[in-house]
Amino acid sequence: MTEGPGERAEKSRSNRFWGLMAGFMLLGGVIGAGMVVMEHNQGVLPAAVAIGIVVLLTLGIGGGTWWFLRSVDEVERRDNYLASTIALNFYLIAYANWYFLWKGAVVPEPDHEALFIATMIVMAAAYFWKKLRP
Repeated sequence: MTEGPGERAEKSRSNRFWGLMAGFMLLGGVIGAGMVVMEHNQGVLPAAVAIGIVVLLTLGIGGGTWWFLRSVDEVERRDNYLASTIALNFYLIAYANWYFLWKGAVVPEPDHEALFIATMIVMAAAYFWKKLRP
């Protein structure tokens, strides 16, 4: 059976989407590996490296989001909006509760890395729950 223009367009869109995801993973891997090497050797990140990472991360996420939203359909966009909303609500509740309990001397100071990782896990869980639900 031959491919029609719709199938070719979908394949092109899918290739752009997965290329973007691979780029995000590569960016995260490079930054993560650099952080491990820097912290393992010195324990402190040089200011120039920190600024470079911030610029790279900001441009990568900003540009990648723009490109991502251009290359996905309305169903994928809706699933991402839902997962992002659930993750943002999780973060708002978790951080605010932890912060006020810390101020009341009930728990230690909020661990920002733990909150970030937990928020990403919640977002991934919400996304896959939405995608895999019938």
